[in-house]
Amino acid sequence: MTKATVLTDRFIYVAQDLEVAGLLWHPEVGDEVADRDGRSPIAILVDPQGMTPDELRSTYIWLPTVEQMILQFEARQAVLFHAGLEFNDKRICYKTVIHVQNGHIESMADSFRASLGLALRDLLISDAPTIVN
Repeated sequence: MTKATVLTDRFIYVAQDLEVAGLLWHPEVGDEVADRDGRSPIAILVDPQGMTPDELRSTYIWLPTVEQMILQFEARQAVLFHAGLEFNDKRICYKTVIHVQNGHIESMADSFRASLGLALRDLLISDAPTIVN
């Protein structure tokens, strides 16, 4: 298993957390998805095969892109203050800092995408007064 595969597999857990935290997926052709049953590899939604949005949401886990997550920050009036590599004595990782009306949220992960996802998850479950679907 390659490092990229491991990081993608880990991001599936972040995507599941985002869904539980309330991030609503509006399925579109081109979205990256993973089967909920885990039997198929990551795929790009090309043909919804007549499935309704609810059927797509119950069949697939949405894996939002970096751009889609940044749009979610903007929709919630959160400012992406920092996103990049973090070097310290213990590890090298990606760190994300977002500023919100009532403070800031920080996250760290092994991939840039996961770091953004964790920050978005924390924003969704925070006391942020703005609710956006």
